[in-house]
Amino acid sequence: MTKEEKEELIRQKENLKLLFEFHTGNRVIEKEPEFERHINDILDMIAEIDEILKLE
Repeated sequence: MTKEEKEELIRQKENLKLLFEFHTGNRVIEKEPEFERHINDILDMIAEIDEILKLE
């Protein structure tokens, strides 16, 4: 993985964290199942990026 690719993954992770904070703080999605699914998707993407970065 190049330095640029690694930096991009780190940026994506930071953006996902901001998205998580926004959705959990503002509760934009009102329906519980949809909200949970969205939050879980964000957390899954963060975990995937962590795994990729850990292999580096």
